[in-house]
Amino acid sequence: MEQKEKNQLLEKIQGKPDLEAFVSEVLRQPEYVAELFAIIKSDPGKAKFYCDKVIRIVSERKPECIYPYFDEVAALIESPNSFIKWGAIITLANLAAVDTENKFASIQEQYFGLIADEAMVTAANVIGNAWKIILNKPEYEQDITKRLLQIPENSYLYKGEASPECRNILCGHAIDCFDKYFELAHDKNGILVFASGQTHNPRKQVAKKATAFLKKHMQ
Repeated sequence: MEQKEKNQLLEKIQGKPDLEAFVSEVLRQPEYVAELFAIIKSDPGKAKFYCDKVIRIVSERKPECIYPYFDEVAALIESPNSFIKWGAIITLANLAAVDTENKFASIQEQYFGLIADEAMVTAANVIGNAWKIILNKPEYEQDITKRLLQIPENSYLYKGEASPECRNILCGHAIDCFDKYFELAHDKNGILVFASGQTHNPRKQVAKKATAFLKKHMQ
């Protein structure tokens, strides 16, 4: 893409065009994707957040358009900007469906290690999307399950202090995740024990979720 076209594209994005219409345009012209990543890296304004959202949606609908940029996405999970980091976490989970070159292996520890990240929203984004990876890459199921089962022992922070409430919320997210792949799980008993332990969670929504999970999956 020539510099003039790049400038026009940036100008267009800065004007925040209709999201659905622009996503459709990117799906028709995947050469735009490289420029979206360039904007995320270089633009100090809000355009990068729009680009991140577009990339995430395209990765859901046509992940093969984003897969050639796997390394660029992976680098963004180290972004100092939380919103960019969270978008990359979700996009990477979507790319598992087309990871024919097994690129995910190179970031496995870094990615799944975020389940224990002190920032609740970072951990929640990994937990909430881990099932996508398991359904497409079942070889990671045991590792992911082990990390999810450890959530009650992890420490998550709110305003710099350990927050039991954040941990309770993430236990609920873990149950949602388990529900998506329970039949594939090797340690079904461990998952059921986890859910049983959450039936008395002080967060009523989580306790209710755990009870429903057990009713659905107990033989």
